[in-house]
Amino acid sequence: METLKSYKETLNNFLKEEISCANFLLKSLKGETLALSNLDEKLISINNINKQKLIRALQHASNLRIEHMEKNGFNADPAAIKTMIAKDIGENHLNDNFTLLTKLARECFAENRLIGQLINRRTQFITQALSSLTPSADLKTLTYEENGEASKNDSSRTLGSI
Repeated sequence: METLKSYKETLNNFLKEEISCANFLLKSLKGETLALSNLDEKLISINNINKQKLIRALQHASNLRIEHMEKNGFNADPAAIKTMIAKDIGENHLNDNFTLLTKLARECFAENRLIGQLINRRTQFITQALSSLTPSADLKTLTYEENGEASKNDSSRTLGSI
């Protein structure tokens, strides 16, 4: 086991790495929100690839911090962390860094929720648009021939079978 001072310095370095990863992830999520709002397909694709890399980097940094804590006999659950940093006021900035990391995590979750809402709205819009193109339940709907003329049709042709 490291000395307490060395342990806290190393822990603080792991926290700084997590904070850096979380900041990059938050920027990526905000970029994805903007891309979805503007329907920028290219940016959505690029951002999705980058986001996956950032999530893996953040998870790796978190795992290193947790391993470090457990290896040195400290519990890594939130309640134990709060107790540990309460004794650390002003020393090594652990309290400030844990608080910042928690804030960034909340912001990432909020931004991710917003992304989910945007995706759900787009999905509903597309579903409604496709439904309007699908014949009604009685299969008697107005369809169009290849020449563009309207015709009443009793067949079960749908958009997918044209």
